[in-house]
Amino acid sequence: MGLSKKQEVTPEEFLEEAKGRLSKSAYGLIEKAFKLSFDAHKDQKRLSGQPYIIHPVNVAYIIMVDLFASENMIAAGLLHDVVEDTPYTREDMIRDFGSDIADMVSGVTKVSKIKNQSKEFIAAENIRKMVMASIKDPRVIQIKIADKTHNMRTIGFQPIEKQVRIAKEVFSVYAPLAGRLGIYRIKSELEDLAFQVIHPEEYKNVKKLVSEKKSERDEHIELVKNKLDQWLSESKVHAKIEGRAKHFYSIYKKITEKEKNVKEIFDLRAVRIITYDKKDCYTVLGIVHTNFTPIPGRFKDYIATPKSNLYQSLHTTVISLDGKPLEIQIRTEEMNKIAEYGIAAHWTYKEAKGAKKSPSEDKMIARWQERLKALAENQDPKEFMHDFTGELHEDEVFVFTPRGDLFEFPKGATVLDFAFRVHTDVGLHTRAARINDRIVSIRTESNSGDRIEIISDPTSKPSPLWLRFLKTPSARQKVRQYFRKIQDDLGKEIVITQKSNIIVSEKYSHLIESKKSDKKSPKKKKEVKKRFSIVVGGFKDIEVKIPNCCSPLPGDEIVGFITRGKVSVHKYSCEIAKNNLDKKKMVSVMWDGLDKPIPVRIEVRATDRPKIYLQIVESISKTDTNILEAGASTAGQGTLLARFLIEIEHFSQLEEIMDNIKSIENIIHVERVKAK
Repeated sequence: MGLSKKQEVTPEEFLEEAKGRLSKSAYGLIEKAFKLSFDAHKDQKRLSGQPYIIHPVNVAYIIMVDLFASENMIAAGLLHDVVEDTPYTREDMIRDFGSDIADMVSGVTKVSKIKNQSKEFIAAENIRKMVMASIKDPRVIQIKIADKTHNMRTIGFQPIEKQVRIAKEVFSVYAPLAGRLGIYRIKSELEDLAFQVIHPEEYKNVKKLVSEKKSERDEHIELVKNKLDQWLSESKVHAKIEGRAKHFYSIYKKITEKEKNVKEIFDLRAVRIITYDKKDCYTVLGIVHTNFTPIPGRFKDYIATPKSNLYQSLHTTVISLDGKPLEIQIRTEEMNKIAEYGIAAHWTYKEAKGAKKSPSEDKMIARWQERLKALAENQDPKEFMHDFTGELHEDEVFVFTPRGDLFEFPKGATVLDFAFRVHTDVGLHTRAARINDRIVSIRTESNSGDRIEIISDPTSKPSPLWLRFLKTPSARQKVRQYFRKIQDDLGKEIVITQKSNIIVSEKYSHLIESKKSDKKSPKKKKEVKKRFSIVVGGFKDIEVKIPNCCSPLPGDEIVGFITRGKVSVHKYSCEIAKNNLDKKKMVSVMWDGLDKPIPVRIEVRATDRPKIYLQIVESISKTDTNILEAGASTAGQGTLLARFLIEIEHFSQLEEIMDNIKSIENIIHVERVKAK
């Protein structure tokens, strides 16, 4: 289970193990790194009272034994705290060990203390720094995972409050990171250790359940193994069969997801079949499904479609000999090595044999680095942590381009996410898409196996509302960059809020205060508030003017300018506001009281053909929108002009309606028009 094995090794045991595993020259490097680490930390103690050297030694041991890493990475594990905790500098490390090891150590070294910032801010900055270093060298993340693994194994010496904080970080960041790298042994151990700290009672209950069922489970697994061995021998298939214990957190997750009592969970048994050849995996699957009844919907083929970390295996769940579910995994020896120890261990294994990485492995590295880069470019620590942890915890779907190229995305990703993955310009000008030859809106979520084709339009432009439904951090980051560029062009600070209002930095609060104190009749104030529902600089009683040049409507993105004692409110996209008004007189404005249905008029121009008007009406109705008025007329040259007055609850609903209409074939133009 990862919790019952020996938790620590002594320095002597580590060096003995290294001597037996490494070449003479590699061991010489490890001895040199050990001596420096030992001397640098000789006056330091851990909270357990042990000499501090125990920690770097065990981190290096995990890197060597659990990650099958090279000598440089093992040495970096021994040295990972030296620069942070002692007078020894990065320049000293470059001199003594070279830039490769020094760069890895720098990547895992925490940022210096930042004045007037919270622990959460500093923690996010440390993780962002690690991610940025990992873009150049993925080994940095592996060293940090090994560091956190040993910290979790010995976490009992920390105060309870700190235990919980560390465990939550491990659970949200480092365990899923291990999974992304395919290091499932460590991922399972980290999840169990964090689970034990965060939910101690639930952990005890699951542990008790597993203990009570152990003899019964072992007996049944042995019976299944014997039967499988018999059937495989009869088919002349050579394979290794082993029982697989579920780790505690995965059992707990099944209990909570299926809302079952602990005693109702039978899905604790699993068998793994290791073949010697890839084609034998499918032969074994046929034998399994011939002799056991497969449970529908529980088969996954990760051999034909590997995960992004190159994990490959066949997964199936069947009804076992006792009538209860049994999970079976089928894969080759090489696939098993990747699944247990991660892709990095596979690379080390191949490098030792003089083999090169395959094109699929190079693609995996490039995709990983691209995703990390998009995440790390986000300067806001809260947004970064939200995007980063969200990326790590998502399941994946696999989709295809019309040419057959394969892309993987987090579950729930939309066709717009796909468009941005193809190219930034394609994403910025996406109007609709085709999924399996069916036209859909840009909000449509993709499913595994979908073939997606993007329909772009040079006149289409991004909306801040895209940030609401885009799933991938890289796509969201590209949309943010687009609006930051507009911000720079306009010379102002823009904040895109959850309501998708554009708020400009408040620079004229003194003027607003004076306007607030102006003597106006109560009747006038009431009319202005009722009519416009606009908050200026945080105050609701400021007189505003709506110009005819752009006529913003409730829900539009707006910007305010102080003009002749009033605040003139324009659409954010208004060209007159951009080109003719003094940027220094901008003021913060936003809509207020948008809790009632908003009447909106839209016009649709389309090629006139049978049933197109009906399709437009149906596309509006399927969003549960109330249509107050509807009409259509011919507009010459074989075109139809349809007009609608609808009621919307929020601005994103209008965006969805217009996207749905645009996705209909033969639509020429859709626009929102000023109410009469």
